[in-house]
Amino acid sequence: MKRFLKIIVIVFLAIGTIAIMQSCKKKPSPPMLTTENVLKATQTSAVSGGNVTNDGGSEITARGVCWGTTQNPTISSSKTTDGTGTGSFTSNITGLTANAFYYIRAYATNNEGTSYGNEVAFNTNPVALATLITTSVSAITTTSAISGGEISSDGGGTITTSGICWSTSQNPTIADNKTTDGSVTGSFTSNLAGLNPGITYFVRAYVVNNAGVAYGIQLRFTTSFEQSIGTQKADFPGGARFSSASFSIGTKVYIGLGSNAKDFWEWDQAINAWTRKADYPGNSSGAAVSFSIGTKGYIGTGIIYGTSDFTNEFWEYDPATNSWTQKASLPTTPGRASAVGFSIGSKGYIGIGIKPSTGAADLPEYYQDFWEWDQATNVWTKKSDFGGYTRNEAVGFSIGDKGYIGTGYTDQGNYTREFWEWDQTTNVWTKKSDFGGDARAGAVGFAIGEKGYIGTGYAGVPPGYKDFWEWNQATNTWTQKSNFGGIERVYAVGVSIGNRGYIGLGSLANDRPFYGYFKDFWEYIP
Repeated sequence: MKRFLKIIVIVFLAIGTIAIMQSCKKKPSPPMLTTENVLKATQTSAVSGGNVTNDGGSEITARGVCWGTTQNPTISSSKTTDGTGTGSFTSNITGLTANAFYYIRAYATNNEGTSYGNEVAFNTNPVALATLITTSVSAITTTSAISGGEISSDGGGTITTSGICWSTSQNPTIADNKTTDGSVTGSFTSNLAGLNPGITYFVRAYVVNNAGVAYGIQLRFTTSFEQSIGTQKADFPGGARFSSASFSIGTKVYIGLGSNAKDFWEWDQAINAWTRKADYPGNSSGAAVSFSIGTKGYIGTGIIYGTSDFTNEFWEYDPATNSWTQKASLPTTPGRASAVGFSIGSKGYIGIGIKPSTGAADLPEYYQDFWEWDQATNVWTKKSDFGGYTRNEAVGFSIGDKGYIGTGYTDQGNYTREFWEWDQTTNVWTKKSDFGGDARAGAVGFAIGEKGYIGTGYAGVPPGYKDFWEWNQATNTWTQKSNFGGIERVYAVGVSIGNRGYIGLGSLANDRPFYGYFKDFWEYIP
């Protein structure tokens, strides 16, 4: 009996001990954690995270961050899931709205429930304008062309449309003519239609997103003028050449010099025939200026025959006697070449041009001066310096009591479209509308009535130009006319007789030096 009682006592003692131990065991609690500051916020994403410092005595089964646009977000809001257990974790938050204010909290879940870290607030970045470039214009016809764009960034927003806009004025916008070519990033192609022949257009790619309209760089192109008109006349019999001198007197055209030659020829408009005249007796053999006053012709300056030096000589030709008379030289030192000359009334004018090089490494030096020669007194008088950049290989002509100089290669190291007017009465230079075609040098120019004409030339890319443009003195506007009937060329001659213009000779351009000389001679009727 005693033994039985002893066993019962031991059992009760064991049960009591177990009960006491269970009552002393710690009860699990919710986790403890903190929220990390937000890093790398963009328009639609951010990086945050948290640090679970205590699991509350129960395994962490889920953790991450939750967020919303109101305070105290919970896991019933948007959230990430970033593993289990204690310690630090990183959360990548996506699908946000640009330029919005968000609240974020880290969370951790165990068997006792979900705990949240401290609340952190942040802003997403605003949507920026998209980024794009305008692709080059190609497949240009009389009425159409192809361009496009390359969208490299949507700016963090949603692209709604993109395309090309164009106008005859600079910096076109989507309020002008435009195409609509898609709503995604990357490349797109635009077909421009409904254009007019021989017109210069400005184009820009555009893209629209939540932030507004972004434009690519502006490009410029001219629709083609397919037809080439003009009547070819008898070839120049002196042989193919370039950089010749030319002028007209009455119904005759006179051409000489060029390509180290000094022969001199007369073309008769009435019979389309050439006659050789007295050779030019001066030192120049090319790149000279030439013009006529009344019944006399004049040639001055230019490259000295057989050398690389320049002259300032000035000579008069009398068709009645077929004779040359030396006049007062242009009173500047050193000589010059590739200058500009024209006449107004009984006065002749020479200006700008290039000075001879003094060494192989020397940069070119240019003249900016402008001189008047009086036929009656044989005296030179300096006038106001040319108003634009100094240059050579420009064109010049006169209309009424105004003289004009345009295009050329400048002392800035570039080809230009600038076009300037000189007023004989006021001795003032005024910049007019830029030449309508591409910038160039070595073109031809002449006047017919109250219109000026410039065409052909070269701008560093072979084979040169054959387009032809008319300038209206009354409206100060340029209009492309039919292309020159011959082959593209540079350093040709251009003169007018009455209501007709003439272009001939010259060289095909293949960068410098030139090759492929011409002897053809063409008539143009506006």
